[in-house]
Amino acid sequence: MHEGQWLKITASLDPLQDKHFPLAGSNVEFHASDLRSGRKLYRDMDFPARNALMREIYNTIVSSRVTLFAATIQKSAHRAKYPGVDPYETAFEGLCTMFNYFLRRVQTQTGNVVRGIVVFDESRPSLSKQLRTLLARFQASGTRWAKMTNLIETAFFFDSRNSRLMQVADFTSYAVYRWYEAGDDSYIRIINRKFDRERHKMHGLRCYPLECTRALP
Repeated sequence: MHEGQWLKITASLDPLQDKHFPLAGSNVEFHASDLRSGRKLYRDMDFPARNALMREIYNTIVSSRVTLFAATIQKSAHRAKYPGVDPYETAFEGLCTMFNYFLRRVQTQTGNVVRGIVVFDESRPSLSKQLRTLLARFQASGTRWAKMTNLIETAFFFDSRNSRLMQVADFTSYAVYRWYEAGDDSYIRIINRKFDRERHKMHGLRCYPLECTRALP
């Protein structure tokens, strides 16, 4: 997403809080698994109301100019192919590669220098530290698939409770999780055209090892 679109997607999601939680008084964190399961803030909402809000959020993502990327891991196949390699490392390596490829393509198409930033959810400090170390390594020597020519070196940290963009990432990952883990395509079917693609070739969603990637519904 171009930086100029950040405020626009926030402005699109905030009215859903006003509609469903008019008395909240502070930012409501849209958290996909809690919302679907009726936990925490959503425990007093029945399933039809929760599902309707889920779909409103996904449709807001579709209406935005965001481009999505996601990486998931098939654990048993990953252990067999990459023994001793942390799945988080492989997933993050894949995400960086996908994002950098997208930035390079945009740069070629527009003739303008394009740079991208990586943003972490600061609610998991230990994982964020690990991924920041990996980002520095990828910057220095590339991933197993490509050199990182278009990602800036500095990582940024947001609190998902106060960032609608991090909540968009949460809903994206939840849609992918439901599709791969439960065979439930009800959410990914809504957003599938937002994943980065070039003509008919999908680039923005991968399962590792790559041979485990499914075709989107």
